[in-house]
Amino acid sequence: MPSIETGSGTVTYNVVRMAMNGEPFTMSVTEPDEIQAVIDAVNQGIDSHLEACFCPGRGDQYEGGERKAGKLVLCHTLECSVSPKSLPVLLRRLCELENSAGMRLASDILTVLGFNDYGEFVGRKALGLP
Repeated sequence: MPSIETGSGTVTYNVVRMAMNGEPFTMSVTEPDEIQAVIDAVNQGIDSHLEACFCPGRGDQYEGGERKAGKLVLCHTLECSVSPKSLPVLLRRLCELENSAGMRLASDILTVLGFNDYGEFVGRKALGLP
């Protein structure tokens, strides 16, 4: 069964997909190091696991954007919509990158989905999330 080694626990692809309730995971990444980590993970194409995390046919989208206040650009963003089939692959790749930004982003995504610090799915409410 495919899984993700998070550094503090193992999370299976199936549990990630179950936590997504069939909905794509959307995020607006603003931290430059995290944007680069997503780009590095996505640009691997089909990897040694014969998996990909950018499949437009599944609904996967990664687009550059920016946050503005009036005409002033506050920061550049990476707007992401990742399908339930692709998100576990993206998470695995982020955890495998040799930088802290990828691991931090993967951890944050898992928290938003309802995983605790040990990689166990406990639900969003148990973590105090709406």
